[in-house]
Amino acid sequence: MIGDTETTVPQPRRPTRAQQRIATRTALLDATRDCLVEDGWGGLSTRNIAERAGVAQSTLMHHFETREALLIEAVTHLASRLADDALEQIDLAALRSPDQRAAGLDQAWRELSSPPALAAAQLWAAAWSEPELAATLRELEQRLSGIFVNTAVVLFPEFADDPRFLAFLDIAISLFRGLVMAIPVSGRDQVDARWRAMRPILLESAAQFLGEEPA
Repeated sequence: MIGDTETTVPQPRRPTRAQQRIATRTALLDATRDCLVEDGWGGLSTRNIAERAGVAQSTLMHHFETREALLIEAVTHLASRLADDALEQIDLAALRSPDQRAAGLDQAWRELSSPPALAAAQLWAAAWSEPELAATLRELEQRLSGIFVNTAVVLFPEFADDPRFLAFLDIAISLFRGLVMAIPVSGRDQVDARWRAMRPILLESAAQFLGEEPA
C-alpha cells in the first residue's frame, strides 16, 4: 500500500579533505581581510586571524607556515576580490558619456574608498617595511593597472595609441590613491569634501583631453 511505503532520505555527503582544506584556507583569508578592515595593520596577528576564522592557531600555521606566506596570499585574495567588486559595481560605460561622467566618478570613488579598499591601502603603506609584501603588491599593481587600462581602451579606442591617455589614467588613479591615504589623517568627511572640490577639475580636464565642449 502507498501508506506503507518507506521513504529513504538521502544523507548529505560529507565534504572531502580537499574541500575542507579549501574551505579552511578561504576562511583564513577572509579573516585576514576582516582583521585589516576592522583592526588595521597594527592589529593583524596570527592569533586574531585564527580566532576570527574559528580555527586553532596551529591550524593556521599548518596551512601557512609563515606570517609572510599568509599575507602574500591574503593580499592576492583581497586585491582580486576588490577588483572584481569594483568592476561589477562601477558603471564604466558612464565614463563615456559627458552627462553621466560625474556620477560614474562618484561611484568609482565610493568603491575605491570602501572598507576593503581602505584595508588594501594599509598593505601598500606597510610595503615600506615588508620587502616580500612589496614584491607581491608590485605584481598585483601591474595586474590591476592592466585591468584599468584595458577597460579604458575598450571605452575610448580612439585614444589607445596616445601615450598621454595612459598618463591621464595614471593621474586619475594616483588622485584616488592619494585621497584614500589621507582618510586616516584628515577623516572621511574632510576627504570627501576634497574629492567634491577636485571632481569638477578632473571632469574639465577629461573633457578637454577628449576634445569635448566644456560643460
